[in-house]
Amino acid sequence: MKKLSLAALAICLCFLVNAQSGQMLVSFGTPDSLYSNTLKENRPLWIYTPPADTAYFSKPAYPVLYVLDGDFHFSSLQSMIFQLSTSNGNTALPKMIIVGIPNTNNHRNRDLTPSADARDPHSGGGEAFTAFLGKELIPYIDKKYATAPFRVLIGHSLGGLLVVNTLLHHPGLFNGYIAIDPSIFWNNSNVLANIQQQLSHSYQNKSFYLGVAHTMKPGLDTIQVRKDTYMGSLHTSAILQLADEIRAFPGNQLRWKYKYYEDDDHNSIPFIAEYDGLRYIFPHHRFPTYLYTDNSCPADSLQALINTHFQQLSNEMGYRVRPDEATMNEFGYRNLQDQNFEKAKMFFQLNIDYYPENFNPYDSMGDYYLAVKDTARANIFWKKALARRSTAEIREKVALVNAGK
Repeated sequence: MKKLSLAALAICLCFLVNAQSGQMLVSFGTPDSLYSNTLKENRPLWIYTPPADTAYFSKPAYPVLYVLDGDFHFSSLQSMIFQLSTSNGNTALPKMIIVGIPNTNNHRNRDLTPSADARDPHSGGGEAFTAFLGKELIPYIDKKYATAPFRVLIGHSLGGLLVVNTLLHHPGLFNGYIAIDPSIFWNNSNVLANIQQQLSHSYQNKSFYLGVAHTMKPGLDTIQVRKDTYMGSLHTSAILQLADEIRAFPGNQLRWKYKYYEDDDHNSIPFIAEYDGLRYIFPHHRFPTYLYTDNSCPADSLQALINTHFQQLSNEMGYRVRPDEATMNEFGYRNLQDQNFEKAKMFFQLNIDYYPENFNPYDSMGDYYLAVKDTARANIFWKKALARRSTAEIREKVALVNAGK
C-alpha cells in the first residue's frame, strides 16, 4: 500500500566541483564517465534520472535526451524538464533521462564540426564524434540506465551543426532532432553538399525542430539577408538555405518545424528554443489531470480517455507508453479517501492492467475492497500481491482479516 507518490520529492544536490578552480557548479545530476576507444580519451558525462520510488512501483523506462555542449545547457534543461514533466503534476513533457556531454580539452571545434576548415587544423572530427555517440555512448547509457527506445539529440551553434549532420547522414541514431541557430555556414556550408541526395531518403517517424536567432543587421529581412555578406547574415542565410532544401522534399515524411526568433540573438535563443523544440517533439503528451478528481467525469469515461491517450502516445513514440504507476496509485487513494469508490477502483485497475507483474496494484485493490467492506475480495487481491512480493505489511492485513478483526 503506497498511498502517496514520492515522485515530487526534492532532488538532492548530488555533486559539486570547486568553483575557485574555474570549473562550473553542477547540480541536479550525477557524474559519470566513459572511455572512448574511438576518440582515445575519457569523456565526462552529466546524468539526470527522474526520481522514482522502486520500493513500491515498477522501475520505469524513460526517453533519453542527449545534450551537446552539456556543460552549458544541462542545468537549464534539467530544470525545464522537471517543471514540465513532474512539478505540480505537469505532463506537458515525459519524464526523461538527460545525458549532458561536456566538451573536453578545447576539443569543441574538433568534435562538433563534420568537415575540416583549413583555417582550423583541429576541426573536422564530427564523424568520429558521431561514431562515439552511436557505437559507444548510446549502448553504454542503454545498458546502465532504464531507457526507453526513444532518443532526442539537441545542440546549439556548432552543436546544432552536428545535429543537422546527424539527421542527414545518421538519421537512425535518434528519433528527435533539435538544432538551435546551427552554424550551417561552417566550411562554406559544406554540410549542405549533396543534401538533396540525403533528403530523398525516408525520414518516417523522425522529427526535427529548427530554431533561428536574429543575427542580421538592422533593417534586413529574410529576402535581403540572402544577398548580404555580413557575417551574421551569412549565418542566417545558410540556415534559410537549409530550410529551403528541407521544404523541397515534402514526400520524405520528415516531421519538421522552422521558427525564427526575432527578439533573440545567438546567445539568448537556447532556452526558449529548447522549450519550443521539446514541446514540438512531444506534441501530445499533456493529459488533463484535473479530471482525476473531477466528479463530473465518470470513472468509465476517464478510463477510456486514459487508455486512448496512452495508446496514441505509444503509436507516436513507437513503443508501449504506460500511465505513471505512482500517479495512478496516488489518485486511487485520493479518491478512496474521498469515498469516490468507483473512480478509486478504476485507478487501481489501470495499474493492474498496465503493471500486472508488480505487487502494489493488487495490494491497493485489496485496500479498496476492504474500504467497501468486501473482505473476501480484499483477501484475494492481497494474496495476489503476496504471490509477487511478500511484505510484512500485507501479511499482517491478511492475518487481521482472517482473524475477523
